Amino acid sequence: MSKAAAAVIVTLILLSLSCGPPDTVVLPDIARYTSEERCRYTWQENDGWAFIAWAIDIEGGAETLAIQSGYSPSERPEPGEEVTLPLPEELSEALENRLEAARMVREATDVLETGDTTSVRRLLESAMEMDSLWSIPAYNISLIILRQEGPGAVLELLQPIAYKYDAALIQSEIAWNSGDPDEALRQLEICLMDESPPFEALAAAALIYTVTGHYYQASGIWREILASPEADASIRLMAVRYAILHEERNR
Repeated sequence: MSKAAAAVIVTLILLSLSCGPPDTVVLPDIARYTSEERCRYTWQENDGWAFIAWAIDIEGGAETLAIQSGYSPSERPEPGEEVTLPLPEELSEALENRLEAARMVREATDVLETGDTTSVRRLLESAMEMDSLWSIPAYNISLIILRQEGPGAVLELLQPIAYKYDAALIQSEIAWNSGDPDEALRQLEICLMDESPPFEALAAAALIYTVTGHYYQASGIWREILASPEADASIRLMAVRYAILHEERNR
């Protein structure tokens, strides 16, 4: 595979992470809190267990969140109904800010399909102001700025989230496009140190390993992707292709 072809694939992989998760939040044991000590939240129109679980990246996802909130996964509260979430009460304000920011990100995702990047940037900037600790709005807007204004314009924006894997992904793309595959790989290896690295990062690293001739490392990652049923079908298909190419190369 040529470096030009690999560059296109790596870029597409990184773009697919634009709605990637923030740091995982492990649910505390709900027995430790009385109903008065737990976070109370007023359900809003278009809320859903999956949406809330995505916004705060609850370990176990929507089903766990619903059950620990006293509902069945298929049951949805009515707008205006107050629910008690399995989080300590002191996180109530932070939760409200995160969910408001998440609604803006969701709207920005919808608007992006129209091609109106000006409105998308405005929504994402508002989301960043609402919750400055959340990496997703900063990551999403960085992807847009990277393509409109170049890498220099995103470095300052990435600084507050430099320790997170999504920032490493963007910096990996910047390094790759500037012709520095070693730095691109170094940034991706930051992602790979995560306990559960995103499959997109695994695939991007495997592609760079392939292009730079590190076939053994690449084949190991492709096998890891193939072994997981949770990997996206398109990434698993890519893994199959390159695993076959690796086998043919070694014949």
